Amino acid sequence: MKSEMKLNTIVWVVLVLLIMVSTIFSANKLESAYLLITAFAVFKFLIVIFQFVEVKHAHPLWKALSVLFVLIYFLTVIVLY
Repeated sequence: MKSEMKLNTIVWVVLVLLIMVSTIFSANKLESAYLLITAFAVFKFLIVIFQFVEVKHAHPLWKALSVLFVLIYFLTVIVLY
């Protein structure tokens, strides 16, 4: 239980850091900021869904659907911009 709490804390810190980095990219108005922010969002989604929603213990179908959903989202953002 203690190791799970430690891992959750580390994941939470990583999520907060990614939010801060996304904000910095957004504020600096970089040309490819949308791509970096979207990549960070995809990464954060995967972290949350596997660590906190515990899809890692679910049926492989749900793991595959989660990754497929994120992949379709990311590719759609790239194509539309």
